[in-house]
Amino acid sequence: MQLSSLGRFLLVAIASLLCLMPLWYYLAAQFSVPVFYLAGEAASSIFNWALSYTRDGTVGVLNTTLKVVSVQNGQFRSGKLAPMLDYRMLGYGIVLLWALLLASFPRHWGRKLLIGSLAMLPVQALNVAVQWCNDVLNRAGPEVFVQTGSPQWVADVVAFLYHFNLFIFTALAPVLLWLWLDREYLAKLREQARAAMAVRQAP
Repeated sequence: MQLSSLGRFLLVAIASLLCLMPLWYYLAAQFSVPVFYLAGEAASSIFNWALSYTRDGTVGVLNTTLKVVSVQNGQFRSGKLAPMLDYRMLGYGIVLLWALLLASFPRHWGRKLLIGSLAMLPVQALNVAVQWCNDVLNRAGPEVFVQTGSPQWVADVVAFLYHFNLFIFTALAPVLLWLWLDREYLAKLREQARAAMAVRQAP
């Protein structure tokens, strides 16, 4: 494999990421619209305690029927649990995809960029839904968990998905999508690797 080719790819990917991040940050509110819509519809369809969602800029709030009690200035106050999430905390995967596609620059680059960006939206919606559910089932306390009527194994699965998504999948998903969209670049790298191996083994 030619290190210069791979090194050039990495340099372009890093530079593209740094240049595109401010653009994505500026457009994050627009990208969050379909993401929160899909996540809110999924949550309210699956769980009877999830009512609806609201969005303000890049922040989405899941409205629930779950009661919470807090103590303020020695007085008990009750309300409804409403976990919130800033899209910018987990939506950066789409910028990683853009940077990778810019670095490899495949044929029909514009079409693949559009397809990849659209494919990332439901993935990010799933991430949002998992985060909301983890806030409800694992972080709001046992009093709230009892109100959901969910078995413990559901909370355990959500906790696993939350940590897997937070530390692995958020960054891995755009890489996997790029690998699928630009299979020709991987084939080129394999050819370069075989050629380099042949040169080393030649007498």
